[in-house]
Amino acid sequence: MKISLEQLGRIKERRQPQESSRHGIALLASRHRWVQPVLLVVGVLFLVAFFTDVIRLSRNSGEGGLMQRFLTPAEEIQALERDIATGQRVKATSGLYSFVMPGGWRMAMGEDVAPYDLMLTSPNIVRIRFSAAAVPFEDLPALFKDMSTRERQYGVRADIQTFYLHGIPAARREVPLMKAKALVVDLVKDRVAHQIFCEVPAELFDLYRPTLLKLIETYQPLTTNQPAGKAL
Repeated sequence: MKISLEQLGRIKERRQPQESSRHGIALLASRHRWVQPVLLVVGVLFLVAFFTDVIRLSRNSGEGGLMQRFLTPAEEIQALERDIATGQRVKATSGLYSFVMPGGWRMAMGEDVAPYDLMLTSPNIVRIRFSAAAVPFEDLPALFKDMSTRERQYGVRADIQTFYLHGIPAARREVPLMKAKALVVDLVKDRVAHQIFCEVPAELFDLYRPTLLKLIETYQPLTTNQPAGKAL
């Protein structure tokens, strides 16, 4: 079969675009060959950063770490029991009291928790507020009178039980709130009135109450020159 020069030229013309296209594709692939390794490296770095943050949050007990948020109330109570026995004692900035700090609970101070000095919040939204303020009296009967006045102001009535906290006469009451229930302890020492206000979701109150009473027992009223625990 004979092919004329004209036919041969036409065949070459058809082959040139195909060869040019294949050459362009190969060139493009060679130019972007670095993209795949770079994407792989970026992906690995992202995973490393993600898991680093997870580990950091889970260990950050002061912020109520990520893993702490998944504790059930029963597990949180078990952890609180351990902290009461072996936890770190901290001293309020006022120097008027100290207490054992539960691990994994957030601490807030300042205007956000006024009129209290500070507030602790657990991952299960159990809140404990502390306050200590100078008063013109120093005995329990005067404290009862002051408490009765405040109850009338806020329209709250609660049965008051007396007990001793580290040898100091104190008053304990349980106050129903809107969706919660509070365990409140008041006492006076050296003309300073102390209050511990524990607020628990109503459905969990009976579960937390025994352990909260143990935590309250770690509370120590202090004089301003009495060192006790790590300062906040």
